Amino acid sequence: MSRHINTRIILLLLAAVVIASCNRHKHAESAGIYEYHETEGFNRADSIIDKLSDERDYEVMLRAIDSLYDKGEVSKSKYIFYRTITLNLLNQQSTSLKLYYQLDTLDLRQIKTQTDIESYVYSYNNYIRMLCDMRRYDRALREAYKADKRLRWIGYTTFTDHHDIAQIIGECQLYLGQEDSAAISFQRSLKGVHQRLEHHNRPLDLRECQKTMNAVAKAYMQKRLFYKVARWIMIQDSLYTMAQNYPEPDSVYLDEMGAEINYTKALLAIKEGKKEEAEKAYKLYKQTNTAKQLYNVVNDNEYLMWSGRYAEAARNFEHLDAFLLSNGYKSDLENIGRYMIPKYRANMLAGRRDSAMQTADKIADYYNRALADQKINDADLLTMVYDTEGKERRIVEKEAELSQQRLVAVVVITVILLLFFHIYGMMRRRAYRKLDATNKQLKLANQRAEESNRMKDKFIKQISHEVRTPLNVLSGFSQVLAYTDIEIDREELKSIRKKIVENTERITQLVDKMLDLSLINTDADIECNDSITPAQVACKAIELCGINKARHLVLELQEEPEAETTQMRTNQQAAVKALAMLLDNAMKFTHPLAFKGTLPDQKARVTIIIGMSDKEVTFTVEDTGIGIPADQTENIFTEFVQLDEYTDGTGIGLSIARSLARHMNGDVTLDTSYTDGARFVMTLPMK
Repeated sequence: MSRHINTRIILLLLAAVVIASCNRHKHAESAGIYEYHETEGFNRADSIIDKLSDERDYEVMLRAIDSLYDKGEVSKSKYIFYRTITLNLLNQQSTSLKLYYQLDTLDLRQIKTQTDIESYVYSYNNYIRMLCDMRRYDRALREAYKADKRLRWIGYTTFTDHHDIAQIIGECQLYLGQEDSAAISFQRSLKGVHQRLEHHNRPLDLRECQKTMNAVAKAYMQKRLFYKVARWIMIQDSLYTMAQNYPEPDSVYLDEMGAEINYTKALLAIKEGKKEEAEKAYKLYKQTNTAKQLYNVVNDNEYLMWSGRYAEAARNFEHLDAFLLSNGYKSDLENIGRYMIPKYRANMLAGRRDSAMQTADKIADYYNRALADQKINDADLLTMVYDTEGKERRIVEKEAELSQQRLVAVVVITVILLLFFHIYGMMRRRAYRKLDATNKQLKLANQRAEESNRMKDKFIKQISHEVRTPLNVLSGFSQVLAYTDIEIDREELKSIRKKIVENTERITQLVDKMLDLSLINTDADIECNDSITPAQVACKAIELCGINKARHLVLELQEEPEAETTQMRTNQQAAVKALAMLLDNAMKFTHPLAFKGTLPDQKARVTIIIGMSDKEVTFTVEDTGIGIPADQTENIFTEFVQLDEYTDGTGIGLSIARSLARHMNGDVTLDTSYTDGARFVMTLPMK
């Protein structure tokens, strides 16, 4: 049996929301339901809608709901509940689906009455079931957990424990292959049934609980887990017996319950090869009034198909067009899969090829129309999403105006941390790819992992220092400038401005280095479309790094005459930046305490040598600094490696310089034959 909610039950649900407050508040503490200031919330508007529901003129109901909402007589949660149910009765599911999105805009703190919270809960219940029926299982799960989180925030703790919601969650988990999780959810659904029947065991309650248990049985049936179905049928039998023994039994509910239970028994028996038992249950089902309804005539052909009675199924499907027309179903993708394709299969297997071909033509026509409708619906949904995002963006922008300086600092730190985790993740993935090597390689990989952790800790400390120092300076001077009672003379103000500019540039350079570092793990080449002389590259690099302003060293440029006139084809920005980083490294490690001068007043020396050939240009940067041990030749080009841990910096300059050069089809190497300091050689192609 399908889980289709008939009109009678929908109308009773409208009344149940109103009546629920009179009963539920008595058991709120035991059920974990949030206590509200008003316990009912039933008003004139609810009474009007209730009377209109008896007349079943749903178009009039929609107009009345809109009018009452515009006048402020219906809350937003009730409006969504009443309108979506009415739209579903009119088979306008796509319209109601858009309205369900507004559930996220409700401020639950402003919901004061029990009927309002019940309307919200029932609306989300129907929304999640609709997503499940549309086979959007992952989205249904997300919405269920999101609603549960919002409700728990205001103290309502029973949403996902409700038997219907727990069953939907379990069904989604089952269809997503999470069988163990589904079993836990189904057990919670059964527990929810017991809790409901402890306080409410009227015919409607018994019918709703039986429908939930039947949905569990059908879910296991669809997944071919037939050995798990019998238990849930037995639970339905006990609920049916309780309905029979009720002082004032409802004949309509009893007929619907008996029909669903016997139909499920027939499906299970036919799959277990018990044909006589299956036929007996199917005959009991056919004796019910429910089985004679057009909806069930069309939907309950699954048994006939499973039992090989294709001709009977094909005859039943002759009523399909009338059924779709009477219920207002559209030719969407869901209905093509649910009704048209089974009709085609029934006719083909029954040998009614002409009918099958006619059905196939309709499927093709419906499919084209469904695709067009789907695009329109998707466009409407995107418009709604963008509109919501636009409102949120305007709110964020307004808040940003009030705290712009703090936001800038947060953005800078966030970017740095994101880059760090990205780089760290890549480093970890490299280590994991080597886990299948020999024992020696495994040991080496473990050592590298330990080194990676050490480098991570070191990198965090370095980044924290590099960022915190200029930020503290900026923050301190900002407070001084903002304090109106402090008088600052012109010289002090000039000094403050200078320090603000210097520290701002320091942060900017650090971020630029981190962005350049992302090139190390890419394979793309840098476009080389700039024409520039090697001498110009050297001059721009000197200016960029500021080595010509360093007082503790002597800078010397040695170049061939052709370096002033010969044009090379390269990327000017990348070439200048790579050479500047080599010069910056030389300037840092030729500090007076580090270089190898023999006299106290002797200055360190940094020399730039430009060499030319037909195919490439060579930039050699040599210094008289601390030097580099031979066993660290390649290690110094590794990210975050510093030979002197007490030197400022992040240990990424040489890595970036080599990466930039290689992305221009060049390279950066260390000349180990040079012993008076360090000598780095950068080669770039001429063309």
